[in-house]
Amino acid sequence: MKFLLIFLMLCGLNSELLAQALNDECTGASEVFLGTNAIDTSDATNSLEEIPTSTCPGTALGGVHGDVWYHFTPAEDGLMTITTCDTVDFDTDVIVYGGACGSLIPISCHGDTAGCLVQGTTNNWNTTLENVPVFVGETILIRIGGYNDYDIGGGTFDISMTSAPPPPPGAPENDECSGAIEAVIGDNPIDTTSASDSIDLYSSGASCNALGVMNQDVWYRWTAPGEGSLTVSMCDIVNFDTDLVIYLGDCISKVEVACSGDAPECQMQGNGASYASVVEGLQVSAGEEYLIRIGGWGDGQNGTGNVNVQFVQSLIESLTLSSVPGSAEIDCEAVVSGPCDSVLFAAGFVGSSQVTVNGPFVAGNVVTAALPVSSIQTMIEVCATPHIGSAPGTPFCDEVAVTGPITLENCSAPLLDIPDGGEPVDSIVVISGDPATILWDLQVEAHINHPDASQLLIELSSPDGITVTLHDQPTGASGGIDLTWWQSGSPNQPPYDSDGWMQPVGNLSSFKGANPIGSWTLTVSDEMTGETGMLEEWCLRIYDTAPMPNSGQDLIIGDSNNLVMVGREGSQASFGSESVMCNGGTEPLDWFANPDPRHPMMAFNMFRLDADRLIQIGGSWVKHGWSSAQANACGFGCNPSPTSTYTGVGCSDTYGASGNANQNTMGPRSEIDPWSGGFIYEGSELQSDSGPWDQVEERLWVEDDDLDPTLHPGSIWISEVSVVHPGDIDHTTNHAWEPIGVSGTPGSNWSMNMSAPSQLGTVQAAWPGASIEMVQPFPQIDGRCYLAHKVSDNGDGTWHYEYSLYNHDMGRNAGSFSIPVAADVEVSNIDFFAPEILSYSFSNDSWSAVRDADGITWSTTDHASGASANPIRWGFLYNFGFDADAAPETGTAILGVHSPSAVPTIEVEIATPPTAPPPPTFRRGLCNGDGTFDIGDVIFLLGYLFSNAEAPGCHDSCDSNDDGDLNIGDGISMLGSLFSGTTPPAPPGPELCGEDPTDDALGCDQPTQNCP
Repeated sequence: MKFLLIFLMLCGLNSELLAQALNDECTGASEVFLGTNAIDTSDATNSLEEIPTSTCPGTALGGVHGDVWYHFTPAEDGLMTITTCDTVDFDTDVIVYGGACGSLIPISCHGDTAGCLVQGTTNNWNTTLENVPVFVGETILIRIGGYNDYDIGGGTFDISMTSAPPPPPGAPENDECSGAIEAVIGDNPIDTTSASDSIDLYSSGASCNALGVMNQDVWYRWTAPGEGSLTVSMCDIVNFDTDLVIYLGDCISKVEVACSGDAPECQMQGNGASYASVVEGLQVSAGEEYLIRIGGWGDGQNGTGNVNVQFVQSLIESLTLSSVPGSAEIDCEAVVSGPCDSVLFAAGFVGSSQVTVNGPFVAGNVVTAALPVSSIQTMIEVCATPHIGSAPGTPFCDEVAVTGPITLENCSAPLLDIPDGGEPVDSIVVISGDPATILWDLQVEAHINHPDASQLLIELSSPDGITVTLHDQPTGASGGIDLTWWQSGSPNQPPYDSDGWMQPVGNLSSFKGANPIGSWTLTVSDEMTGETGMLEEWCLRIYDTAPMPNSGQDLIIGDSNNLVMVGREGSQASFGSESVMCNGGTEPLDWFANPDPRHPMMAFNMFRLDADRLIQIGGSWVKHGWSSAQANACGFGCNPSPTSTYTGVGCSDTYGASGNANQNTMGPRSEIDPWSGGFIYEGSELQSDSGPWDQVEERLWVEDDDLDPTLHPGSIWISEVSVVHPGDIDHTTNHAWEPIGVSGTPGSNWSMNMSAPSQLGTVQAAWPGASIEMVQPFPQIDGRCYLAHKVSDNGDGTWHYEYSLYNHDMGRNAGSFSIPVAADVEVSNIDFFAPEILSYSFSNDSWSAVRDADGITWSTTDHASGASANPIRWGFLYNFGFDADAAPETGTAILGVHSPSAVPTIEVEIATPPTAPPPPTFRRGLCNGDGTFDIGDVIFLLGYLFSNAEAPGCHDSCDSNDDGDLNIGDGISMLGSLFSGTTPPAPPGPELCGEDPTDDALGCDQPTQNCP
């Protein structure tokens, strides 16, 4: 019995051992072959080997439950694929190892494969493990199990092989700088897929856009065949995101001269993204060697395609530019070095003008042009581009200083010795002139003979004691000083003897706003021993025109929604208006509190549109901004500034209506230059005015009678916000208006409805049927006025002419306004209207109106009369009108500038009555009218004077000496000119037609020959 029990126990144990799969563990792995192999995990257990999930993340590898093992030895190198798709009836996991049991090395693994079904189901839970690299004679181990502990079963799995890919290519020939291959004009093949990363340095300092990491770069070399421009482009001809760097020189001494990362509108091949690179128009000279380096923008980015290289030979040998101050022109002179059909001269700035000079031209020809410009107080780049047919060649570019008229100037030629390492020497220039002159810009020209400019310290001191350093021992300098320091000049760097315009070390804006009259001192010292020199000459040029802002700040007025009454003094009601200011520019908008002038300065106005006339009925002093929020009121998309001293790009700040009526931060408009935004806090009324104030002072105020709807049925009231900012680049969007609803009664509270949207631009756009002209000095030495005009038929044979003149930002103000009217036109009801201004002791006197033979002129007293004058100051609108018995034509109105100006009058074409005919033109000395100045003219005159002969058709032509009388003196004058070489007949002279410059009783009934 005992032996029977032992036997039965042994049989049971053997039964369990027999039930366990033979390949349940690694050591019992079954051999498998290419093709179909059986699998059964019904009796398998879980192996103890760790599951290598990190080898195949994201493949839905499960727990590899009830796993079985196989081994496979390939007969050749290749890529192996194992699949259980639709041939195994449970959810599978597959792992492939190298090595041996006990020291397994995971190679690949996978869980669920898309489209790989469990047999007999629609579940994508089975496995395909693809392209596992295997090598001849090297055994691999395959482990297959279930995703969950209940996933067991059987079926078959398939093993297949494909040939191994060819080995990766070696590094390309041009993988490093030393192997750079020669680039040719046209397309050059590029392949960076097997390139490595070069260690050569590069940077974005050559002003390129979005340069990356230069991944797997390759090199080309190219030699310039002549003077011209080089373009290297990969736009639409490479299939990867590129970086491009161009060096001048060889691999040892190369200097980076250009680069490009992601270039705008330069797309990858077959991809809409602008991720390819291009360098265009790089100026090159004959014989110069260049290295072209191209790689991927980011890690792992490589590819193939082409690199296109183009060279355009320069046909311009030289370009000389000059500009006479105040001329509004640039004189251009280009020397042609090869045949071309025309040369285009163009100024390189927004809104530039251009002039084409047609040829043909050959080498050595000099081509000249006068290029009109509208910007002043700045450096302007001009390019001369030759054309062959319509195809442009390489442009030749240079810069020139363009300024308004020089207001004051003086020079000194002291010939002062500069001691070697000794005491400084001083030279004085005295500026004299109008004591009311304000300095807004200046230039300092200096000529110093010295062998080493790096030893020199040069300073400029103003009459009021401000000192600015112009030059301070720069390193790397040689030669002397031969230049003009100007804040709008080129950056301060050697050489300093190139006769150009250069920014000083210090800031010349420190003198801005000062009175320049008095003694200016230039101090020069040699701070090191070893050399001596001489201050030969220096000049100081003063401008009363501020440079145009060159910032990226653009203040735009948003939609105001609140206008509230805040006080009353008798019949005068005062108001506060909301102001919404947005930054539509590319840089943060300055918003510093006083005494720093870099902030918005807000003025508020009110107008009334009556029956065919728009008048101003109120205006405020200026509210000075002091801090900015970061909102998005204009919907530009706000990139907020981290500090309240700026308004971020796209952001806005809203000042509430009541806060804008706070008199603590309000100052007079007269302390602000509306064109430049110039404001000096020290000594201003704003600094000293601490109140107390009544309820109307300095605020936007309006008389009750001007607001009462019962007195003005059908009228429309309009509110305006106008903001001056020193950094604002576009003054056309810094003022806005909107119609408002008015309700209330005189003596009580007025309520204002501002539900209408704000409109950018001049308020005169609210006047139906009116035409609007901008009136501005040319060039832009000051701001602008807007002149609106409208003519209405009175229905009785007369017409009413109405004009409104609004000074938006012209700092010199308007002091007179003339409308041409012929003497035979009957004029009546001459009218003038201006709002009352409460500011200092400014006059509110009406302008005088004078009707003469030429027209009607309204004017205030001149600038010298001071506060007793009432010019149209910035932010105010004046009205002019009359009736005439003639229908409108087009005539030339004249606006007179009130303050002293190099441009004292401005003409504008508008609707006017018929105008007086222009004075006749004639040629002085052509007395007999035969078209030739000779002895016959003398004989004709003497016959008229002494023999009662025929009278001249043009008495002015016989008045040779222009004394206003015909007598023997005219004959003597003509004889002297003809036979003794004395002074020719007075202007306009015998050669050119012209008007008589002298007002006298003589005239021209018949113009002389060939004169209109």
